[in-house]
Amino acid sequence: MTAQTNWDDLRFVLAVADHGSVARAARALSVNHATVLRRIAAFETRHGLKVFERTPNGYQISPERRALVEALREAQTAVGQVERLIDAERPGVANAIRITSTDAFCHFVLPGIIAHVSRELNNPISLLSGNAHLDFARLQADITVRPAVALPEELAGEKVGAFRFGIYADDPEQTGWLGLEGAIARSVAGKWQQKHFSAADIAIASDSFVALADLAAAGRGRALLP
Repeated sequence: MTAQTNWDDLRFVLAVADHGSVARAARALSVNHATVLRRIAAFETRHGLKVFERTPNGYQISPERRALVEALREAQTAVGQVERLIDAERPGVANAIRITSTDAFCHFVLPGIIAHVSRELNNPISLLSGNAHLDFARLQADITVRPAVALPEELAGEKVGAFRFGIYADDPEQTGWLGLEGAIARSVAGKWQQKHFSAADIAIASDSFVALADLAAAGRGRALLP
């Protein structure tokens, strides 16, 4: 007999898959570390399979489970679509326009733009911050503002600008580095840093450019920032 799936477990499995860390997944889900471990263990036990391998670099999806994780993503997207269709049928409620972007764009770029645009709209606006690109598909956002080398095939959009990365530090003599981890470690900047520096060169690491900027300003190291 096939084990009954607890669909709420999908959030926990996919959060760990996206963030590569139980701690970061817990922060993203606003739960504690133990809750994530318990839900992952329950999912694996219920279905008699191991989804993740624990490595020095965090939790990695087992190669034989990648197809399963992609199927879970599709299932969560479908659940999100059902929820949005139900919300759209509620009388007298104006649907919020969902905009998703990175934490850096949400902090430094979008507030002024959204404040201007919102004066022309009757709908409320929901600004969703997250560095994982998959947030867009699963949250069923209406608009996404993302840095990208190329536009993903499943999206339609326009290039609105370009930016470069630079090295920033509170003290020009600072030698220690602040590391990029999580989703931003897979960015162009993250790959450059991995190519030129080892783990021994990293004093503190973060999965947020906003946090890295604050750490650099506090004199904790040199940061590669947009």
